[in-house]
Amino acid sequence: MSVPPPSVPPQELRVAPGRSAYRWPLRIGLAALALAALTVLAARTGLRDADGARQIVVLLVAGASAAVAWAAVIFRTRLVVTIDAKGLVLRRGGARAAVPVSALDAIGIAWPVADPVWTVWFDPAAAPGIAAVTKAESGVAPLLASRLLPPGRLDAVRDAATGTLGVPWRVVDDAGEEVQPPTPNALTRADRVTVDDRGRYRSERGGALLAVACGGRRTVVLRDPHTARLLVFKRPPLGRDRMRVLDADGRLIGRIRGSREPSFHAADGMLLGATRGDGGRYVVTGVDGRESASLRRAQGGADDEGRWRLHRSPSAPAALRALTLALPLLVGVASRPS
Repeated sequence: MSVPPPSVPPQELRVAPGRSAYRWPLRIGLAALALAALTVLAARTGLRDADGARQIVVLLVAGASAAVAWAAVIFRTRLVVTIDAKGLVLRRGGARAAVPVSALDAIGIAWPVADPVWTVWFDPAAAPGIAAVTKAESGVAPLLASRLLPPGRLDAVRDAATGTLGVPWRVVDDAGEEVQPPTPNALTRADRVTVDDRGRYRSERGGALLAVACGGRRTVVLRDPHTARLLVFKRPPLGRDRMRVLDADGRLIGRIRGSREPSFHAADGMLLGATRGDGGRYVVTGVDGRESASLRRAQGGADDEGRWRLHRSPSAPAALRALTLALPLLVGVASRPS
């Protein structure tokens, strides 16, 4: 008769701010030290008098010391959350609060999509001490912004919430309303999409939110309403008229050349289509001479102000359909990614 192995309790997950939380103190401290070194060098080479250089160095070293003190304060006052089978334990400085799993209604994130905030919904009566550790109101406690967490940590939190704790994962929008899970491949399958000046892609049929453009000038990421990565548009440091397009796993889909009238190329460099502008309307023509996609200003209603319509042909190659999702970004329609 075999004896079953003893059950091993799930390992606890510890979540705390990563290196990005100390980015500004680190930058300021290193900049101050670099300027101090340059000042010493200038004094030794005779470019600056020694007394003046000494005063400047003292001030710069004081600035670097202040940056170190700032980082120390961030470290001492950071929020540290531990997740295990019993629930959550929150610590900040000397304060501690426990949220038992029975008190948890849900764990998830709150918009914005570009920088969601890890949030906990709980029964205040069952976790009365949480307000001493973090801000909490009406059973809702925002914990940490995703930009402060190490890469992949938010995914680990989700796995721990739904696996170790068995608690629902919840996503809420700017108004605090719950966002339903997106349909798989909704953006890929949508033939008719509207895009506004905030970089929000919606289905023209029904208005469901499909994706949000997040990022800056060099890198823009299309994320679904639950913040999952869909597509990545990357520009090189030099040459703004070129762009690489990658899928959610980082695989190269193709390249785009040009800005106002871009051409679209497969990963191997083969031309897939080219764009021509015609009075506020952009048409992408495939190598077969047929219209593969078009972008034009939406007209006809008050809700259409600032919106454009992107239509993609169902018969266009899959790579070209994906690449043309960058067209609103290239021509300046979505000028303010979220």
